[in-house]
Parts: sequence; C-alpha cells; structure tokens
Amino acid sequence: MKKIDQHEKNFKKNGFIKIEKVFLKKEIKEIIFEIDEIKKKFKKNKKNPNLYLTKDKKINTIHDINKFIKKGLINKLSKDKRILSVVEKILGGKSDVRNIEFFLKPRKTGMKAPLHQDNFYWNISNKRALNVWIACSPSNSKNGGVFYYVKSHKDGLIDHELSFQAGSSQQIPANLLKKNKYKKHYPNLNTGDCIIHHCEIIHGSDENKSTKDRVGLVISYKSKKAKLDKKGWHKYQNRLRKNLAFLKKTNSFYKTLSN
Repeated sequence: MKKIDQHEKNFKKNGFIKIEKVFLKKEIKEIIFEIDEIKKKFKKNKKNPNLYLTKDKKINTIHDINKFIKKGLINKLSKDKRILSVVEKILGGKSDVRNIEFFLKPRKTGMKAPLHQDNFYWNISNKRALNVWIACSPSNSKNGGVFYYVKSHKDGLIDHELSFQAGSSQQIPANLLKKNKYKKHYPNLNTGDCIIHHCEIIHGSDENKSTKDRVGLVISYKSKKAKLDKKGWHKYQNRLRKNLAFLKKTNSFYKTLSN
C-alpha cells in the first residue's frame, strides 16, 4: 500500500509515473503475438479508418482495437490488479477502460506525435482519466520514445490547433509553450515497464530513425464518475473533420481518422 501511495504522490507531482518490471517477458511475448494477429486482420482491410501507415506502408498505429480483444491476454491485462490497483488509487475509485491502442512505430520510418494533451481529444470535464503506456520493446529517446513536459498537467488544458498530420489531428501551438519553462523528460523503458500519465500532461514523441521498432500497448481508463464535456467534444469533432478534409485534399497516403 505504501508503494501505491507513493505512486499516487509522484503522479500528482509530475503528471506521470514509471513503474518497472510490471509484466513478465512471457506476457509481453504473448501480447506481441496478439498484436501480430490483429495486424493481419487490418492488413486485409487497409481502408479501416483506425489504421495509420508510415511512408513505406508499415503500420504505425492502430486505434480503437477494443472490439478485437474480447478474449486473450490483452483483454485480461486491462483488468489486471497490477495496473488497476494504481489506476483506481489515482482516479479515486472504480474505473472503466475507455480505449485500447497499439503504437507500433517501425524502425527507420516510425512517425512522430506532435505535442498534445490527451484530454483535448477526450474532453473529460473533471479530468478523471489517464493513460497506461506498456512497453512491449525498449523505448527511449533514440527510437522515438514518448517524452513529457514535467508538471505541465498543473496548468490545465491548452487550446490546440490543427496538426495537418495523420494519426494525431491536433497539436499545441509552439508559441504557447515558449511562455513556460517545462523540463522535458524521456523515460527510459525496458520491455515490461509501463508509464501511467495524466490526461492533461503535455507530451509527444519523435520519429523513430533507429534500426529497431518501438512497440507500445496503450490502455486508457476513465473513472466511473468521469463527466464528458459535450461542448468541448463537439468542438474537437469539428476540428477533426477539418484535419481529415485537408489530408484527403492533399491525397495523403495515410489512413486517417481520430486520435
């Protein structure tokens, strides 16, 4: 219990926590197998709007894969006490899985993610939501690992602009960040480690120019008492449609929908 209390304290202080050796190598191996099986289904239907491809047609991300994992280890892990004990301590009660995604960022061509806050997409008015990022391979600054602006969650939600990118339609304008001197931090993750981050911490990732893939499984949770900001949600949806229209107009080779 003391360890969970410390996790909660660090989460509130910095906006994210890293927990080492959460999952066994054999579990990660099974996750990779399930990911590969789901990738096969998507390859048969490349028009699926939740699929995003790199320039060389490799799968970069797959969003909203919940319906594909009614059985199997990934589904079990989303309800695993090793995760839920910390998640529900932070959220202050029972939670629901709101989304599950694969961030597969292949070697050499894996795409970057612009600076953003998850809650600009989610629109949870009471902020009772978070992301769990599970490393299925090493993740660091050399292979496009996620980075955070420490303590930036304390400043609340920042207005975003269109990114004109596939896979992450919104971004924080650079000029808004110049006013704040956040410390940028790249967590160094080994296979089986995980990060839990606040829905309003500013974060992003670089391109993967290394010779190794960077594979992550992301499970987002919301409190059962989470409240949707409908006005913010509709505003985001309008912006999303504009981003999609731009990509379609410019004949982007990416598969597009929302993030």
